[in-house]
Amino acid sequence: MKLKTTSLLKKNTLDDYLNAAIGAARWIQSLEVKEKVGKTWKIFPDGQNGYKDNPFVGKTSFYAGSAGIGFFFLRLYQVTSDEQWLDEAKAAAEYILANPRGLEFYRKVQKRIATTKKNSVPECNAAGPVNGWSFSYKVGPISEGQFVYALYRETNENRYYEFAIRTANTFVEAAIEDENGLHWSDFRDIVGDAGGIVYLLQVYKDTRKKIYLETAKKAGAYIEKFGRPAKNGGTYYNLYDLESVGEGEKGAVHVNFSHGSAGTAYLWAALYEATKDKRYLKLADDVIKYLEGIAVGDKTSVLFPYQDHPEKGPLDKFYLGMCGGPIGASLPFKKLYELTHDEKYLQWVKRLYAGLVKAGVPEIKSWGYWGSKCICCGGPGALEYFATLYKTYGDAQYLKLAHRSADVLLGESFEEKTGLSWYGAWDRVNPSRVVSYTGFYIGAAGVAGSLLKLIAAEKHIQIAEFFEYYL
Repeated sequence: MKLKTTSLLKKNTLDDYLNAAIGAARWIQSLEVKEKVGKTWKIFPDGQNGYKDNPFVGKTSFYAGSAGIGFFFLRLYQVTSDEQWLDEAKAAAEYILANPRGLEFYRKVQKRIATTKKNSVPECNAAGPVNGWSFSYKVGPISEGQFVYALYRETNENRYYEFAIRTANTFVEAAIEDENGLHWSDFRDIVGDAGGIVYLLQVYKDTRKKIYLETAKKAGAYIEKFGRPAKNGGTYYNLYDLESVGEGEKGAVHVNFSHGSAGTAYLWAALYEATKDKRYLKLADDVIKYLEGIAVGDKTSVLFPYQDHPEKGPLDKFYLGMCGGPIGASLPFKKLYELTHDEKYLQWVKRLYAGLVKAGVPEIKSWGYWGSKCICCGGPGALEYFATLYKTYGDAQYLKLAHRSADVLLGESFEEKTGLSWYGAWDRVNPSRVVSYTGFYIGAAGVAGSLLKLIAAEKHIQIAEFFEYYL
């Protein structure tokens, strides 16, 4: 007797991944908010216990708002050539262009920073407002600039270019230059001031306008002052006070990309690319010496700890995603290999990849790889990473891991009446706060966007890249 088959017994194909991405698009569309000009989308459906009073979930941010959702729609158009998705991306841009955040936004936040510092008030906990991150490439005006700039590169519409340039110019104007140097806030990590510097270098790469490079160099010199010699050699960076945001004890530092010294190494690599000044290459190598001194693993696979302490040593805890794990930590090595062709950097990329897989990604959850459904901390970020490695190096093992990651994500999707969503706990320390977010770094747009990255890598389609993979 011939048995019937079922989709559960079939291997997923690229068409399945594309259908899931379109399903996510349909669900996101069901949550659109029509504005006077353009549109935005709800951060999460009504009635759910999602975060609201937090800059990371701003309505126009790349992280959770319309800039990231517009970016996803742009990718969907690039993969499908279906104009309806480009129209959605343009609608997102229309609202952003009609509601720019100018210099007054920066001054208002900087005033809050000064007041908080003067009164010795903690910034907030890890899931609450942190003033210095309000300017970041994930949530600040430059996050909107990144999306609109990507839309310009696809459409060649000059008004998008002009907005992206105005965004960069305003960021330059918003800098504070005092006796300590040039900066924007007290947060010097990649999610803080350093990410803004990289954005200026992205714009400089295309425009060659020296104001962006000179501002980047000055701001880099300020961050350089916060380097400290490490016990096992090399240099680590004190990028912000972890105690003030409830992320660690006094003196502790993050290690990896988003909030740690690995991100600073990426900044030095970006400055080296822009200037060809080997001093920046040395600064990056000094960070690598530090990372090597605290790495755990063996000759073929390594991880860097989540946090380090200059006196007590590294914490025996490990994130596995992009923000605080080997995915993000590999980015400076990947960049340095592209710039120098020195095999030592490529070996680090391979060892960090092997450490990630050995730790169980993408199937096994752990303390630092939980069910977040986030580009930054979870499965979508792993899929984006594996697909990027395959696109960059062409090794079939990376493609295999990308498919495994995509299959996990498809299995975790939820069939809504209007399409597909993904439920996840954004904040690791609040595992019961499970929400179906719409955004790119935090929800369905990012899950679907990473599926599109796999399709594009396998079909050799050029699609837009977001911050971590743009330069």
